Amino acid sequence: MAANTQYIECCGLNIKKVSLKELLFNKTMLIAYILLAIGLVGWYEIFYLRWGHLFVNNADVIAAAGGNSEHLRTIAEALKEQIFNLDHIEEVKKPNPWGVFVTQYVYLLYGGSALIFLTALMELFKVKVAPKVAAALMTFGISMVFGGLVSIFTDLANQLNIYWMILNPQPQSGMWLMLPLYAVYIPFTFIEIYFLITNKRDLARKFAGILVIMGLIIDVIEFYIQGILFNLNVPRHLWTDIPQLWLYFLVTGALTGVAGAIIYAFLGLRNKPYFDEFIKTASTMGIILTALAALYEIINFMVVDPKWISLIIHGSPISWMYWGWIVLGIALPFVLFLTKKPTLALVGAISAVIGTFLMRQAFIYGGNIVPMSDRFGKGPEATSLYQLDAITPWAYAPPHTMEVLVVIGCLGLGIAIYSLLDSLFAVRDVNDNAAH
Repeated sequence: MAANTQYIECCGLNIKKVSLKELLFNKTMLIAYILLAIGLVGWYEIFYLRWGHLFVNNADVIAAAGGNSEHLRTIAEALKEQIFNLDHIEEVKKPNPWGVFVTQYVYLLYGGSALIFLTALMELFKVKVAPKVAAALMTFGISMVFGGLVSIFTDLANQLNIYWMILNPQPQSGMWLMLPLYAVYIPFTFIEIYFLITNKRDLARKFAGILVIMGLIIDVIEFYIQGILFNLNVPRHLWTDIPQLWLYFLVTGALTGVAGAIIYAFLGLRNKPYFDEFIKTASTMGIILTALAALYEIINFMVVDPKWISLIIHGSPISWMYWGWIVLGIALPFVLFLTKKPTLALVGAISAVIGTFLMRQAFIYGGNIVPMSDRFGKGPEATSLYQLDAITPWAYAPPHTMEVLVVIGCLGLGIAIYSLLDSLFAVRDVNDNAAH
């Protein structure tokens, strides 16, 4: 039944009447299409190498196995090993276990998750501007999460791995535990968005309390599992040598989320009467988060092995990334957020977005620049026997072009998801008249 001339009511939702042209070919979607087209080039190259390479489709080799299933399994493993160690494929390899796909994953997913968490927290404590921006920010946050998940989906090499992860549960595996984690968290967030865009304010506020508690628990579990995954490969220099890594992820992820929210506000909320108020609130959050991030870095230097500190601050391929994070991600945004002036806050947010990405990149690649051994027979790992201050050359491989293209495509996907949700449910406008 039509709620009015502009909306159709369905399941309590007011679905905006939009033409296919307005839905699929608005300015935001056109930008998303451009980014997705760039990403498709990278995805095509990756999937061709994984599925269409001559090693995979060598019928003569497969036929030589005589149809024996055990022989076929052995050959399949050998072919996979060959493909992912070809010199001209600059993807993730044993000497360099993680790359820019994982950087994008932790960048977007932690930023989106933390933004959802902070929005629910504002809603719970009745921050004045929260009802007006909550639906939009949570939708923006969940779009970031999906962009990050597609990045890690690409990184999992052969997508059949995901299929077997579901059919053959391995609760002892940190990666497997991420599946039920997101299976709970993502639907839970959509329920909260549903309450917000249907103007069920009381339910939304009560549910925000549950979401904050669940969000905190899920974030702790998520970051704890991520810490396990990092430590299974090699100590990630500065960060994993200190306790409570999950807290560092939460603080820096929240900084990414808040910076993204400020940029989003300039693009989507500039004409709203509460725009200035939101910028002031977000700037205050930015001040607190940059201060906490700076405090964490000071703690790092107090507790980490001096050799690791020397490794990260000068001489290694990731040193410039780390200092980029300190300057662009912490120092400059802190000063600009202090002014609480919209234009300067925007500059600070752009700086923070760049700086936090550099931090993620340094974090991911930092664990790849030292040699690894297999002293326990359970896979490559770093040992304390290395002279960390004298390691050359560095085991560092910059991202391949196709990886960079995929990262751009993941951004486009997140933008497309947000644009579709905003076009259908008007998340920027639905609660303009709401008040605590």
